[in-house]
Amino acid sequence: METSPTNSHAGSPLIRPEAVEAVLRKITQPVAFAGVIGMLIVAGVTVVAVLLRWAGLGGIVAMNEVVAMLFSVAVAATLPAATAQSVHLRIDLIGVFIGPRLRRWLDAAGSVLLLLFLLLLAQQVQGHAMRLFTEGRTTPILGWPVGPFLLTIAVLVWATAVVQATLAALDLYRAIQSTEDETGRTHPIVWALLAVTVVTILGLVGTGLANFDQLSDIVTTAPAVSVGIGMILLWLLLLLLVPVSAVMGLMGLVGTALFLGWKPAFSVLSSETVGFLTNPQVAALPLFLLMGAFAMVAGLSDDVYRLARSVLGNLRGGLALATVGGCAGFGAVTGSSLATVAAFGRISLPQMRAAGYSSTLSVGTVAAGGTLGALIPPSAPIVLFALLTEASIGQLFVAAVVPGLLAMSLYLVTITLVVRLNPDAAPAPQPRVPGERRAALAKAGPVTVLFGAVIGGLYAGIFTATESAAVGAIGAFLMALLRGKLNRREILSVMGETTAITAMIYMLIFGALTFSFFVGISQLPDTLIAFVGGLDLPPLIIIALLLVVYLLLGSVMDSFAVMIITVPLVTPLILGMGYDLVWWGIIMLVVVETGMITPPFGMNLFVIRSLQPDVSLMTVFRGALPFVLSDFLRLALLVLFPALVLWLPTTM
Repeated sequence: METSPTNSHAGSPLIRPEAVEAVLRKITQPVAFAGVIGMLIVAGVTVVAVLLRWAGLGGIVAMNEVVAMLFSVAVAATLPAATAQSVHLRIDLIGVFIGPRLRRWLDAAGSVLLLLFLLLLAQQVQGHAMRLFTEGRTTPILGWPVGPFLLTIAVLVWATAVVQATLAALDLYRAIQSTEDETGRTHPIVWALLAVTVVTILGLVGTGLANFDQLSDIVTTAPAVSVGIGMILLWLLLLLLVPVSAVMGLMGLVGTALFLGWKPAFSVLSSETVGFLTNPQVAALPLFLLMGAFAMVAGLSDDVYRLARSVLGNLRGGLALATVGGCAGFGAVTGSSLATVAAFGRISLPQMRAAGYSSTLSVGTVAAGGTLGALIPPSAPIVLFALLTEASIGQLFVAAVVPGLLAMSLYLVTITLVVRLNPDAAPAPQPRVPGERRAALAKAGPVTVLFGAVIGGLYAGIFTATESAAVGAIGAFLMALLRGKLNRREILSVMGETTAITAMIYMLIFGALTFSFFVGISQLPDTLIAFVGGLDLPPLIIIALLLVVYLLLGSVMDSFAVMIITVPLVTPLILGMGYDLVWWGIIMLVVVETGMITPPFGMNLFVIRSLQPDVSLMTVFRGALPFVLSDFLRLALLVLFPALVLWLPTTM
């Protein structure tokens, strides 16, 4: 997986693409930062509303309307700057087989398709806004006119399209300027995939232009076959580096048009996008991202690692055990697997190396511990799953607690077994320093309070998911502020990180919403359910097959991409077999995160390799294997005993 690259290829002296891109980033950055500041202000107001309600003063009237309207604009404000940074997600599975010259042309083609999707999105959001503006639509309680907010969103999406048009022109320029003598050749299988894709697209476009009604009749007569062809084309385009949001958005739009016509298809694009943006529950995602960014700045990873080390450091393998405990604690305030791996790779790997731990145990521990960042709530992937399926964020968070604790416990057992079977993997334990635990506990106390407030408030019903996220964001912000960590550089870092991730996820969702609608009206889920039922296989066998697929996907993609691509198709199948949606959301996340440490493609393994360049990739693979086996055991327990996931939510 990769984001769209910013190429460094030198062009003509008259045109310097890098200079143009720098200007785009400079122009769009203030707008994005204003959006992020707006999010933080709304979060602060939300916390005040919670405190007023808790004090029996009634809170703030129509807070949901305030959050919905202001957050929709704030999120849209991040889109131009994130696009200028080229953060749109691409799936790079066969990139090593693509020569540099063809890659530039594929980058250019992907940029043009992304531009097409943005232009259509901007046009439809504007049309939707104008209709509501003409109708005089207002919010139910406050009576705020909805039209101006949506028109502002439309302007920001148009600005995003302008930025993308400039980038597409630069990508085309780079492709034209590329030379034959660049090193690297394209594998024949890539040319074959490209030929099949181009011929298929040209054939469909030609048929549609010649007689769209006839093509529509063919598709509606054989929906399962047609959607199957569409799914193959989707993966071909993804393999050829087209941004995921563009692939899913355009295919969803065309597919919906083939079933319902162009006017309903465009209506779906606008209504689904606007409806999603103005859903107050959606604010939880960027707020939890803000919470994680401020937690990084505040140095909370050092605090939780110091606490874990003070508790476990006197045991054999104590630093490895402390790394797992620290990853779990830090994951409770960041919600990101890759962020946790990166943070603890820098903190614990040097300390374990200096103490004499084997490289295999050190790198395996950090790679596996990083997966706890996405599983221990609050978790950004869990929020995304909830938004895509309309499941309860609160129930999913609470449901993840026991699996997260189980994962941590099994990792601790794994380390204990490794150092017992191979005493050379870790040095003799060191005695605990007097007073170390008390000092570490005092330093990490705010982290415990923050986690308890966020998850405890959700569990007790004190907060909604959005309020919980607001409390977390403001709490992490205050910690960073009180510790004197918020200098200009760190503030810009937080804003830049929040801008990039928020925009990337929302663009993915915009595409996924239309694609999900297309999959639904095609009746493919019903056909798939009927097909699976006709196989007369036990449901557990079907679940096992799906888990194998997810394990493979998780080894080459992050959880965001896997969920966006698979949720529209797989979720109806799971529900059709009678399984609980909350249970499946946790199972899906667990298996995808297992894929991230599964050799030979697990993403966490390559992050570790980049942090320890002198350690061979094979050493990283060997270090991860015991933890992968531990994950397989955990997955089996969660599948065979669903109560491990579902018991705690039933007590809410």
